[in-house]
Amino acid sequence: MDLHKALKASEIAALTRGVESVLRRLIRVLIGNMSLARLEELVRLVYVEEAERRLHQEFTDRSAPAGQLSLLTGVDSRQVNKVRSHPAYRERDREGGFMHRMTPTTHLLDRWSTDPELQDPITGEPRVLDVFGEGYSVEALMKSSRFVRGVTPRAVAERLVLSGAAEWDKEDRLHMVTVKFQPSASRDVEGAIEIGFNAVGHLVDTVVTNLEHLDEGEAYYQRAFWTNRLAPQQAGAFRAELTKLMQRFEQKGCQVLIDYEMTLESPSQITGGFGLYYFEDSADRT
Repeated sequence: MDLHKALKASEIAALTRGVESVLRRLIRVLIGNMSLARLEELVRLVYVEEAERRLHQEFTDRSAPAGQLSLLTGVDSRQVNKVRSHPAYRERDREGGFMHRMTPTTHLLDRWSTDPELQDPITGEPRVLDVFGEGYSVEALMKSSRFVRGVTPRAVAERLVLSGAAEWDKEDRLHMVTVKFQPSASRDVEGAIEIGFNAVGHLVDTVVTNLEHLDEGEAYYQRAFWTNRLAPQQAGAFRAELTKLMQRFEQKGCQVLIDYEMTLESPSQITGGFGLYYFEDSADRT
C-alpha cells in the first residue's frame, strides 16, 4: 500500500517519530545478528526498488530514468545506477498479494488443506502425504506450488510437524492436524520470524490505508488499547485474561474466514483477515 497523500511538515515529523519507534524495536533484534552495513545495503535496495515500482505507472513500457529515481529517493543518479546493478536487485520476492507474501510453508499447507485433489474422496479430509514420490507427497506438492529452491521435502515435512500442523504416523507419512501454521518460537525460530514479521507488514498496510482515508472515515478497523499502570505482580494474570479473551474471538473470526473462503484459488481473488496480539513493555523500553 502506497501513501499518496501530501503530508504537512508537522505530519512528516510525526511520521519520522513513528518510523524511529519501529526501527528501534527492529534494531534491538538485529544487533548481533545483522551488521549495520548489511542493513544499510538492504534499505538502499528496497528503497530504490519501491521508488521504481511507483514510477512504473508513468513509465509502463520501459524502466524509470535514473534521474527520476534520484528525484524521488534523494540519492544521486550514480548511486541509483549502482543500486540497480546490484546482483540482489529485483531478485528477491516482490511484495504482492498476501499469498505471495506468505511463507512458502504456509502456502503449501493452504494448498494441502483446500485443493480438492488433495482431499480424500470419502472423508473429505486432507489426504495423508508421503515425503517423497510423484503421487500424494510433500515433494509433489512442492513442485506444483513452485516452492523455493534449495529446500528438501524432508525439511518442509519437519517444519510442518514442528509447527504443530502435522504429525508422523508409523509409516513415516504426514497427517494434517490443523490448517493453521503456528510456529513455536522455542522449536521453530525461522517460522516464528517469518510469520511474525509478515503480521507486522499487514499492520503497516492497515495504518497506511487509514492515513489515506482519514477525511472519509476509517477504512479498515484498527484499534489498540493499553494501560501504563500495570503492577508487575499482576502482569501474569492480566496477560492470561486477555489471552483467553482473544482466543475466544479467534475461534469466531476463523469461522468467518471459513464461511467466506472460496474452494478454489484464483489470481483475481483478494485477501482479507484480522490479527490479534498481546504486547508488554517495561518502564525503560519505549
